[in-house]
Amino acid sequence: MIGFSKLHGLGNSFIFFDEINQDFSFIKKADKIKLLCSQGKGLGSDGLVFLLAPRDPKHHCRMEMFNTDGTEAEMCGNAIRGVAHLFGARQLGISPVLIETKGGLKEVAPVSQSEGEAFYKVRMGQALFDLISTDELAPLDKQKIMTWNDTTFNPVYVNVGNPHAVIFLKSPMSADSMKTVGAWLETHPNHPRRINIEFVEIINRNEARINIWERGCGITQACGTGATAVAAAGINQGFFDRKVTIHMPGGDLVIEQGNDKTMYMTGPIQEVAVGQISAGMAYRLSKI
Repeated sequence: MIGFSKLHGLGNSFIFFDEINQDFSFIKKADKIKLLCSQGKGLGSDGLVFLLAPRDPKHHCRMEMFNTDGTEAEMCGNAIRGVAHLFGARQLGISPVLIETKGGLKEVAPVSQSEGEAFYKVRMGQALFDLISTDELAPLDKQKIMTWNDTTFNPVYVNVGNPHAVIFLKSPMSADSMKTVGAWLETHPNHPRRINIEFVEIINRNEARINIWERGCGITQACGTGATAVAAAGINQGFFDRKVTIHMPGGDLVIEQGNDKTMYMTGPIQEVAVGQISAGMAYRLSKI
């Protein structure tokens, strides 16, 4: 039996597997992940997420997350709210939940419930702006000018558990252009480990509208780390105050920066379905 849960955060949907008491490592292969994420032939999602026992007994659980192309992500802001929600359902009364990720330890606490959605606040940690030191940005002497159709892009680079290139737009871009530029920038030589892209329209000092190209996924409805990266970059550049509402195609996240520059993200998660993978699909997975 291969049980799963499907949850979404602002339209960013994921298939979750509870691996605390069962080994699902056989699923963690690129072709199997691509099949399960497929909208037409699989379960349809923006990635697979595994809930595991923590490596450190002082923590509560661990998260592993894989993109639709089968690559593993260090961290996912929308998915981690789902992990906290599922862990809270199996371990009542624990708050906040301490979740280990490849992007560091995250602390997630429930805030409220409304109209079938549960809201959580995530302690995202401090933003890092030196991506050269993490080998996520090429050294200065090897960087190339990023010009596309006479437009030169100079992103603000920030890591909030995973790497982002935040582009503050001077003029609007079409959806097709953002899709083309996002794919191009993700794999640009300046980004040796690939990167997430955010296209940002500043509304005022407390609001921004963004579109997201996620590394390994493409255009998505929402991105929790992306929203956090935009807020951190905007605050760092002097564009925003310390509390910013980030509007995305799938909905809004509220991002705050504490006095110690720790970033906090608040937003919803909703459970969509609980089920089991059919015998036929399990057979297909076994043959990949």
